[in-house]
Amino acid sequence: MAFTWLSKKQPIVTLSNCEAEYVAASLSVCHAIWLSNLLRHMGVIRDEGIVIRVDNKSAIELAKNPVNHGRSKHIDVRFHFIREQIKKRKVELEHVESRAQAADVFTKPLPITRPF
Repeated sequence: MAFTWLSKKQPIVTLSNCEAEYVAASLSVCHAIWLSNLLRHMGVIRDEGIVIRVDNKSAIELAKNPVNHGRSKHIDVRFHFIREQIKKRKVELEHVESRAQAADVFTKPLPITRPF
Protein backbone atom coordinates (compact mmCIF):
# COMPACT_ATOMS: atom_id res chain seq x y z
CA MET A 1 0.00 0.00 0.00
CA ALA A 2 1.38 3.40 -0.94
CA PHE A 3 1.03 6.14 1.61
CA THR A 4 3.61 8.71 0.60
CA TRP A 5 4.49 10.49 -2.61
CA LEU A 6 6.94 13.09 -3.84
CA SER A 7 7.15 15.10 -7.01
CA LYS A 8 10.25 17.12 -7.78
CA LYS A 9 12.72 17.96 -10.50
CA GLN A 10 15.50 15.39 -10.83
CA PRO A 11 18.91 16.61 -9.63
CA ILE A 12 20.61 15.73 -12.93
CA VAL A 13 19.98 15.80 -16.65
CA THR A 14 19.29 12.30 -17.93
CA LEU A 15 19.94 11.11 -21.45
CA SER A 16 17.16 8.53 -21.79
CA ASN A 17 13.84 7.40 -20.33
CA CYS A 18 15.61 4.38 -18.86
CA GLU A 19 18.11 6.56 -17.04
CA ALA A 20 15.39 8.94 -15.80
CA GLU A 21 13.37 6.01 -14.40
CA TYR A 22 16.52 4.47 -12.88
CA VAL A 23 17.40 7.72 -11.09
CA ALA A 24 13.80 8.13 -9.91
CA ALA A 25 13.74 4.54 -8.62
CA SER A 26 17.02 5.08 -6.78
CA LEU A 27 15.70 8.22 -5.10
CA SER A 28 12.48 6.34 -4.24
CA VAL A 29 14.48 3.53 -2.64
CA CYS A 30 16.34 6.03 -0.44
CA HIS A 31 13.06 7.57 0.69
CA ALA A 32 11.38 4.19 1.22
CA ILE A 33 14.25 2.84 3.33
CA TRP A 34 14.24 5.96 5.49
CA LEU A 35 10.47 5.73 5.96
CA SER A 36 10.63 1.99 6.67
CA ASN A 37 13.32 2.53 9.33
CA LEU A 38 11.25 5.28 10.94
CA LEU A 39 8.10 3.14 11.06
CA ARG A 40 10.03 0.13 12.36
CA HIS A 41 11.60 2.29 15.11
CA MET A 42 8.10 3.43 16.10
CA GLY A 43 6.93 -0.19 16.22
CA VAL A 44 4.42 0.31 13.42
CA ILE A 45 5.87 -2.26 10.99
CA ARG A 46 8.10 -5.31 11.08
CA ASP A 47 11.05 -6.08 8.83
CA GLU A 48 9.55 -6.65 5.43
CA GLY A 49 10.89 -6.12 1.96
CA ILE A 50 10.11 -2.88 0.19
CA VAL A 51 8.48 -3.12 -3.24
CA ILE A 52 9.07 -0.26 -5.67
CA ARG A 53 6.88 -0.36 -8.78
CA VAL A 54 8.62 0.81 -11.95
CA ASP A 55 7.07 1.07 -15.41
CA ASN A 56 10.35 0.82 -17.33
CA LYS A 57 11.72 -2.71 -17.84
CA SER A 58 15.12 -1.40 -18.94
CA ALA A 59 15.53 0.51 -15.68
CA ILE A 60 14.66 -2.63 -13.71
CA GLU A 61 17.23 -4.67 -15.63
CA LEU A 62 19.85 -1.95 -15.14
CA ALA A 63 19.21 -2.04 -11.38
CA LYS A 64 19.36 -5.84 -11.17
CA ASN A 65 22.49 -6.25 -13.30
CA PRO A 66 25.65 -4.99 -11.55
CA VAL A 67 27.65 -4.95 -14.79
CA ASN A 68 28.43 -1.45 -16.05
CA HIS A 69 27.02 -1.11 -19.53
CA GLY A 70 28.50 1.29 -22.06
CA ARG A 71 25.28 3.28 -22.08
CA SER A 72 25.12 3.57 -18.29
CA LYS A 73 28.74 4.22 -17.35
CA HIS A 74 28.09 7.97 -17.07
CA ILE A 75 25.41 7.52 -14.37
CA ASP A 76 26.62 8.91 -11.06
CA VAL A 77 27.73 6.18 -8.64
CA ARG A 78 25.32 7.38 -5.94
CA PHE A 79 22.36 6.24 -8.04
CA HIS A 80 23.72 2.67 -8.07
CA PHE A 81 22.78 2.48 -4.37
CA ILE A 82 19.66 0.72 -5.59
CA ARG A 83 21.74 -2.27 -6.75
CA GLU A 84 23.18 -2.75 -3.27
CA GLN A 85 19.72 -2.70 -1.69
CA ILE A 86 18.41 -5.26 -4.19
CA LYS A 87 21.40 -7.51 -3.46
CA LYS A 88 20.71 -7.24 0.30
CA ARG A 89 17.05 -8.11 -0.44
CA LYS A 90 15.86 -4.96 1.29
CA VAL A 91 14.20 -3.79 -1.91
CA GLU A 92 12.47 -5.45 -4.82
CA LEU A 93 11.64 -3.74 -8.10
CA GLU A 94 8.38 -4.83 -9.66
CA HIS A 95 7.24 -4.00 -13.18
CA VAL A 96 3.89 -2.27 -13.52
CA GLU A 97 2.21 -1.23 -16.76
CA SER A 98 2.41 2.51 -17.45
CA ARG A 99 -1.36 2.92 -17.39
CA ALA A 100 -1.44 1.38 -13.87
CA GLN A 101 1.49 3.39 -12.48
CA ALA A 102 0.07 5.21 -9.46
CA ALA A 103 3.11 7.51 -9.32
CA ASP A 104 2.13 9.09 -12.64
CA VAL A 105 -1.16 10.48 -11.36
CA PHE A 106 0.36 13.89 -10.56
CA THR A 107 2.67 14.08 -13.59
CA LYS A 108 0.50 13.03 -16.54
CA PRO A 109 -2.34 15.05 -18.06
CA LEU A 110 -5.89 13.98 -17.34
CA PRO A 111 -8.15 12.96 -20.23
CA ILE A 112 -10.52 15.62 -21.49
CA THR A 113 -14.09 14.87 -20.48
CA ARG A 114 -17.22 16.74 -21.46
CA PRO A 115 -19.24 18.11 -18.55
CA PHE A 116 -22.59 17.07 -20.12
